[in-house]
Amino acid sequence: MKKHIVVAAGLAVLSTGAFATVARMNALNQDPAQGSYYIQDERNVFRTAGSFSGNYVYFEHGADGAVGGDSHGGVFRDGGSMSYGVYLGSDINNNLSSATGGIQPARLDLFVKGNSGMDWGVRLGYESVTNDPNEDGSTFDFSVNANLGGANVWFSMAPGTENLTSGDATEADMQVGATMDMADHTLFAEYDSEGGVADADAETTLTVGAARTHSTDSGMWFYDLKLVNVSNQGNNEDNSQMSLPLTIGFETKATSWLTWRASIQQSLYGARTTGDNDLSARTTTVGAGASLTWGNLRVDGSLSSLSPNAGTATSLGTNDFMSNVSAVYTF
Repeated sequence: MKKHIVVAAGLAVLSTGAFATVARMNALNQDPAQGSYYIQDERNVFRTAGSFSGNYVYFEHGADGAVGGDSHGGVFRDGGSMSYGVYLGSDINNNLSSATGGIQPARLDLFVKGNSGMDWGVRLGYESVTNDPNEDGSTFDFSVNANLGGANVWFSMAPGTENLTSGDATEADMQVGATMDMADHTLFAEYDSEGGVADADAETTLTVGAARTHSTDSGMWFYDLKLVNVSNQGNNEDNSQMSLPLTIGFETKATSWLTWRASIQQSLYGARTTGDNDLSARTTTVGAGASLTWGNLRVDGSLSSLSPNAGTATSLGTNDFMSNVSAVYTF
C-alpha cells in the first residue's frame, strides 16, 4: 500500500474581510476551483454564485483548479438590494475546445445576487477564441443558486462545443447540488457531469458528505467526511474511482497581522480501476499555511496545488513553489 504526503503552504486571511483565494482552499484541503461546501469563502462563487459579500478587488496568478498557470481576478461590490461582481480570466467553466497548440479562450464572468423573498445568485460566463484561418469560436455558460426551504441549491450548465480544427464535438457539462444545515453539521451532495469528446461517455462524479465547523475566540477548527464516486474517469468507461476522504483542520490568529492554518486529509478507503488494473490505496494530503495582512491589503500564496488520486503517488517539486500568489484589497 502506497502513501504519499503533499505539503502545501498558503498565505490567506482570517479577518472580517472577504476570503477569496485558491491558496486558502489548498491549505485547508478544500476544492481550489469552486471553494468549500461549508467554509465561508468567496471562492465559493464558482459553485454558488450568490455567496460573495463585501467590497473587494483581488488578483491571482496560478491555476484556479486546472493544470497550468494563469492570471485571473476581479472585483465584487455590495450594492444594496442588488450586488454584483466581474471576474476575468477564470478557467473553471472553460468548455470551449480550442485548436491544437494550446490556444486559450478569453473569458469573462458576471455575478449578480439579490433577495426576492429568498436569497439567490446568478453567474453568466462568456468566452471566445480566434484561430485564423480556422473558424472562430465563442460560447456562454451559466450557474444559478437559491435558498429553498433551508437548503442552498445550485445548478450550472456549460453547452457542448466543437474543436476549431478537428470539428470533434464536446458534450455539455452539468452540475447540480445542495447543502443543508442539520444540528451542528452541514450536509452536502453534488452530482457533476463532464461531457466527453465525440462518442465518449461523460465523466460523472457523485459527492455526498457531512461537515462541522467550530469557532473559537482566535479562529476555528473543522472536519468533514465524504464519499466520492467517479465513473468513466477521463471519459473512459473502463476507468472508475471511489474514495472516502476524511479532512481535519484549523485556523488560528496569532497576531493582528498573522494567521496560521493547517489541515490533513486521508482517504479511509480508496479503490481505482484503470482498464484491466485494480488499485487500492490510502492517500494522505497535508496542508499548511499562513496569512499576512497590512491594513486593507493582504498577500496570499501557496507552495503547491497538487491533488492526489487513490493508488498513485505524487511529490512536491521545486516548480510548485509559490504556484498560487494573490493580492486582495478590501474597500
